[in-house]
Amino acid sequence: MPLITQALALLALSFMGQGPTPTVEPLKDGFVRVKTDAYAIEIPKAWTVGEQTPWGARSIILKGNEATELGVMTAGVTKQSWDQLYKTSLFFILRQEKGNPTPFKLSKTKSGYEMCSFQVADETGFAKRRFVLLKNEKGEAIALNVSISDPKKATEMIGYFDRMVRTAHVGK
Repeated sequence: MPLITQALALLALSFMGQGPTPTVEPLKDGFVRVKTDAYAIEIPKAWTVGEQTPWGARSIILKGNEATELGVMTAGVTKQSWDQLYKTSLFFILRQEKGNPTPFKLSKTKSGYEMCSFQVADETGFAKRRFVLLKNEKGEAIALNVSISDPKKATEMIGYFDRMVRTAHVGK
């Protein structure tokens, strides 16, 4: 392969999965608002937003505690039922790490988004991973999640996750 072709291939690979850089707006209470074209969420200021994967996911971690993370993933416009979205989500979630999923619950956020929420418990019964799928009136969807590595930190992490869900904005 010619050198220029190799260089272009490496350059292309270096950009794969890197979606647009989100804008980060400081808030007055120790949180920041993270905005992209597909969503806006609020997270703790000290946390770092990772690069976007080719399938639209970003990890949000606290340096030094990478085992506990928040996450957001774009799903685009969907016409799938909640049952289909739940089953599709579980297929990938359980491939990543085994667990015992709860049935999903449907509700609406205070902002008016349709919401599907569920949890995946570890072998001890602790709901280590929690998920919320949000959909706006146009069918644009995002998935939010938290993975809690230390049950002693569950209350704090669930608080961060609840704020991320409560403040989420789907679409432009």
